[in-house]
Amino acid sequence: MIAQTGVSGSELNRATPILARLARLMRDCDMTLAEINPLARLEDGSFVALDAHMEMENEAKPRQGALLEELGIGEQDTREPYEPSEFERNVQAIDSADHRGVIQGKDHGFAGNLGLVIGAGGGSLTLFDAVRNQGGHPANYCEIGGNPSVAKACGLAKSNTRVDIVARGVIKACLELDRDPGETIAIFRIPGAWEEEGEKILRRYGVDYCDRSVSMWEAAGRAVARIQTAAASSSTAPGAAGSAEGS
Repeated sequence: MIAQTGVSGSELNRATPILARLARLMRDCDMTLAEINPLARLEDGSFVALDAHMEMENEAKPRQGALLEELGIGEQDTREPYEPSEFERNVQAIDSADHRGVIQGKDHGFAGNLGLVIGAGGGSLTLFDAVRNQGGHPANYCEIGGNPSVAKACGLAKSNTRVDIVARGVIKACLELDRDPGETIAIFRIPGAWEEEGEKILRRYGVDYCDRSVSMWEAAGRAVARIQTAAASSSTAPGAAGSAEGS
């Protein structure tokens, strides 16, 4: 996998021990996720792990008691600074109910005016920056990946991906909530497979769709401008609800 990035020869040899230890960690410590991100290459060709994220199988915690004790983590410690909100519990339930695709949602208490449903973690962070740079304020963190089912995408909206599936999901969520998709979704931008089919669905409901020729920053600017215009034109509503889709 790392060879596909162009790393080869002596540099690949230097990276191999890190990858081997990561694989052993995943296998021996009952991890469901073991990720180094980012893995930095220094000027001398050596590598260093700048950050890592790990998740352990819940049922394995008693077996891994010694490791947890060494790390100062109790068996019931989730390492979260707060109890999950109702929104986060709903997202977890939706994700667990269907094995197809992955959805994540974090309620960080943002006082934002733009709801985000985003494909891929790196794109999530970039889109957050883009929205803030354009004068908008993200209201949440929701991420999807791996082609979730229509029902799964719909459930997330209510509480490299196939565009048509996500489009059907968010449209279905709006309709179930008695909301006009064209008025509720500020902008939709998810480059991926089946883009033409997804665009047809969105256009049918009057949703502003951006293809891959529109950058994330441009899409964020259009979404922010739309909710600002809607807020300015309405003196009775507390704010315009919107969903921005990004990759």
